Amino acid sequence: MNKIGVLYSGISFQHQTLNDPQYRGQFIPINIYDLPEIDLSLYDAIIVPRSVDQVALRDYKRVIEEFLDLPGILIVLGDYNGGWLPGCQPGGFTREDDEPLIKVEEHPILKDIESEDLHWHKGINGLCSHGHLVPPAGAKTLIRNQRGDTILYEDRSSTKGIIIAGSQFDIFCHCFSRDEGAARALRNIITWVGEEAPLIREKRKQHPIGVIYSGLHFHYNLFTRPEYEDMELLYIRRLPRLDLNRYRLIIIPRESNQEMLYAQREKLIRYLEAGGTILSFGEVILPWMPGLIWNKDLPQVCYPKDADKAYKPGEVYTDNLLIEKPEHSLFEGLSMEDLKWHYHGVFAPQPGQEILLSNGQGKAVILLDEASFKGRLLATTLDPEEHAGFGEVKITERFLARCMAWAREIIAEGSPV
Repeated sequence: MNKIGVLYSGISFQHQTLNDPQYRGQFIPINIYDLPEIDLSLYDAIIVPRSVDQVALRDYKRVIEEFLDLPGILIVLGDYNGGWLPGCQPGGFTREDDEPLIKVEEHPILKDIESEDLHWHKGINGLCSHGHLVPPAGAKTLIRNQRGDTILYEDRSSTKGIIIAGSQFDIFCHCFSRDEGAARALRNIITWVGEEAPLIREKRKQHPIGVIYSGLHFHYNLFTRPEYEDMELLYIRRLPRLDLNRYRLIIIPRESNQEMLYAQREKLIRYLEAGGTILSFGEVILPWMPGLIWNKDLPQVCYPKDADKAYKPGEVYTDNLLIEKPEHSLFEGLSMEDLKWHYHGVFAPQPGQEILLSNGQGKAVILLDEASFKGRLLATTLDPEEHAGFGEVKITERFLARCMAWAREIIAEGSPV
């Protein structure tokens, strides 16, 4: 069955419609204040009825954007104060919003619905106006008022998902009032989501790589670039609610929140034990992964004191680095110069782990563990993704590209996750 979540603010008409026997089982109520804690990847569509707390929606804007980028379907039915719906601006209120409306485009959610079916308050024009909208460029207006303002639109261009937004299209409330036109529209929405859901789920399979995102600029700046469209940012505060087994590989960038990783260490271990792959960059200052024994006593950044800020090859003291496994595919097409900028400490290898790149003294700068779990763990104290995200150190880009190519090769092999 298609999973349609409905945000719920404890309003009477929301409660009554959600509990109407004809809709029971079609919708899953979601308390608006629980939204940041919900794994929205479990839902095909989210409906926002009228009178959901708009302040909370603005607070949760990033959660909504992440859901749309899965991709997901967002259906907004009622007033809009602004600040949380991608691309949309509130258009204000006018008497014409509550007068007979005009259907200007056919759409599955408007099947068997004519313009006269859209006038909720017949005989009392202007009594209950919910305003009109200014849709983003590229959106398709489906219903307008008699002035030409948009009442309902479909947007497939502002995000990776689909947005249906309607101000006066307040069907949840009017289902409560037993309006047949509203009930027909709600049934149409259920049918339409059922038609779109398989396509949405197929697109989600195109994001086999999850990137733990701690809200940092360089994480976002790098992993939202077009070349990483097969990757999905996973906001770390939502990690407790996420199903990691949806992803064949998880990337943990440098400067990820170590305390939150430690709090979710059992979840990360279960992911590896199920056959997943983790690619970790940077320090491990808390024991969130067994076997990653990071040496905090060695210098964090191995620059000579007179290092030139241009970071040219050879200027940074990394001549002690040694490729221990040159045959490993991670190093394909790379030279030692592609690995020389700096590194952030080392790992002490544990039984079953392989050192791919060492500091020349038996400690790991790149470490591979394919023995401790059903899956694999590749950890490095190099930080190519950080510098690529900041756009400062071009020398790091070749190693970063090779890391990403290796990740995609692992996925192509076929993960059991």
